[in-house]
Amino acid sequence: MKVVSAFFLALSLAASQAHAWTSEGFTIDFNEQWLRQDAYNRAMTQAKKDMKPGTSTAKSSGRSVKTDILWTGAQRVVNGRFIDEQAIDEMAQRFPPEQRKQARQALTQIVGSFNDNVEKLYGVPKENVATGVVALLAGGYAAYYNKPFPDKYVKPTVEQVAAYLRSKPELFEGKTTEKRNSYQKGVGVGMLLQMLQQEVQKSGKASDAAELKQVGARVYRAVLSVEPDNVEFTSTGIKFR
Repeated sequence: MKVVSAFFLALSLAASQAHAWTSEGFTIDFNEQWLRQDAYNRAMTQAKKDMKPGTSTAKSSGRSVKTDILWTGAQRVVNGRFIDEQAIDEMAQRFPPEQRKQARQALTQIVGSFNDNVEKLYGVPKENVATGVVALLAGGYAAYYNKPFPDKYVKPTVEQVAAYLRSKPELFEGKTTEKRNSYQKGVGVGMLLQMLQQEVQKSGKASDAAELKQVGARVYRAVLSVEPDNVEFTSTGIKFR
């Protein structure tokens, strides 16, 4: 995803923190159980059976961003912190105590910068549950294969996942907090994994690459209930092998 090279690595705090985390060893506890607690990740575990293929010629339905059931509500940052940052705090708690302050700052920058740029880079909506899910899967892909997620597959995958999730409106009605938290987790973890992948690629350490690969596999097991090798990303979205 060019979203990493375009602006995330320009964020000195986030980039230097990613370097520190890889230098000190992988101490981030993004386990499968924690990821599965997210209602929308749980919904995606049925995707292999229920999700329909996308179409490479899909056109916008003209749906208003703010009337879309997948909209999380505006995610505002004031004085360097999200007004609603429950998910940021949860993610920071996955780090050792001495790293949590820096992790919170880095994650806030990551999610905030993603919101500022993702629409113009990919033509997909910010503050949208499907975008968050795909950001997480893209991070899992980068971690598992030790290479960036292909830019050209971002939009069709978001559109496919969005159509699938909209078929389950009962998951979204009156769930603003859940949607916001899911989005922040998906974007935060997904983009962090992509940054870590770039650091691992630079270091060339086989042990770091192996450990990051395990994290990527856990993402796919938690979100799609499959191994990464059984998922293919295409011009029409996700295909299961």
